[in-house]
Amino acid sequence: MENNETLTPEEELEDLLYELFELDFDEEAAISEVEADIYPFLQKDPDNICALIVLMFVEIMHGNRYKAQSLAYKIWEIGGELPAFFEVIYIENLLSLGLVDMAMVLLKPRFEQLSVNIEDFYSVLLKFSVMTGNISLLRRIEGFPAAADDETLFDFADSFARNGKSDVFKNIQRIILETMGENICAYEYMLSASASAQLETQLYLNAEEARCLNLQQQVNQKIKAYLLSAGETGPEPVKISVLNIKKHEAWLPEEE
Repeated sequence: MENNETLTPEEELEDLLYELFELDFDEEAAISEVEADIYPFLQKDPDNICALIVLMFVEIMHGNRYKAQSLAYKIWEIGGELPAFFEVIYIENLLSLGLVDMAMVLLKPRFEQLSVNIEDFYSVLLKFSVMTGNISLLRRIEGFPAAADDETLFDFADSFARNGKSDVFKNIQRIILETMGENICAYEYMLSASASAQLETQLYLNAEEARCLNLQQQVNQKIKAYLLSAGETGPEPVKISVLNIKKHEAWLPEEE
């Protein structure tokens, strides 16, 4: 990172995050170089909450789930007001680790004043709603301009509500978190482009391929068993992939 005396420490740390966002998670040397730039901030102030949030993201990229989780709790204990950008990243980190209860505490006041917060917090409000299978929250978000690019996702969620099956989606998401929550380092999702709408969820772990495949089989079997017990015989609405964290691509890939 280039030194720039005109930047505040907060702005410098934000720049470090953007450097990380452009890296694939297997670029370990480059990630470690950025990590080294975090420590001077923490040497000056070990409780620099913004620096700790950047370090937490680094640990997630490294696949160090327990170190990242320890930082999550430390940041929580320090508390205090956060700039919106860093609060969003902290919530994103919590969701990556499956710590949805902690994320919910931070997001609850944002949902209560949705019109004020939707622009800054849209990404994590949406991700939390999907991860918890909360269709009522998704429908509240749907009406805002920020949601325009995710119309197909909202249509997918609305299809459960229209058919009186909101609990089905919620229970599937609960099974995913209950089965995988203690293992995941990152949680991503996208809606498939196939004719039959399907939510594709990628769960990233710091584990060898054999263990990833075993856990993938476990969670998919549990979902299949649940759907059978609920009398759902149509195409499965979700597809789960469990992958090594090093297969996670950059948050902001370089434009070609």
